[in-house]
Amino acid sequence: MSESATPRNRSVLIVVVLLVVGAIALAWWQLGGDDEAEPLATPSRATTTAPTSPTPTPTASSTTPAPTPEPTTTASCEGPDTVFNEEGVEQDSLLPDCGVAVPVTVPEQQTSGLGLACGGSYPVILYKTTTSGAKTSICGRDSSGSDFRVVTKPDGGAVVDLKGRYESSLDAFVAKDGDTSYAVLAYDGTLEVTKNGKKSSQKASDWISLDNEPDGE
Repeated sequence: MSESATPRNRSVLIVVVLLVVGAIALAWWQLGGDDEAEPLATPSRATTTAPTSPTPTPTASSTTPAPTPEPTTTASCEGPDTVFNEEGVEQDSLLPDCGVAVPVTVPEQQTSGLGLACGGSYPVILYKTTTSGAKTSICGRDSSGSDFRVVTKPDGGAVVDLKGRYESSLDAFVAKDGDTSYAVLAYDGTLEVTKNGKKSSQKASDWISLDNEPDGE
């Protein structure tokens, strides 16, 4: 009995071994199959992003704007605070004194004569003087002084407008009205009035000429 049982046991052992080997092979195959079945991982592509510069924030300008120059105004008359021809350039005419009548027009000149501000056909003030008893202007047709009129206004009196001439021996602007003659001394602004042979002199407190001689005191 023992001899016949041994081959049977051997057969059973073989079968068991085969089963074990088959199980191992199946397990190995399944593991290998799963590996092949897994999809290959797709390599990811690195994306390079260009660095962006920050947008500069506008800042207020530190430069101080230049001040707007104030427009200069040209004086129309001469007063206590007026500085005539401060720039020292050639002028076409002196300014009339503030407070006197404005320059006359040509029709006004033909009707009433010139005033101390000149005008009309004699628009250029060549010379003016303020004396103790009058104001006097020398009104030129142009700045050359070749043709001019003597216009004087006594304090409290009417304006006298006369044809003038230059007397070189006296350095004076002279004019005559009947028996009365007038002479304005160009070098110091004195007004000499001769009436009926009697002469009076009025010293100037202020005078100026277009050729930019200094005012007299």
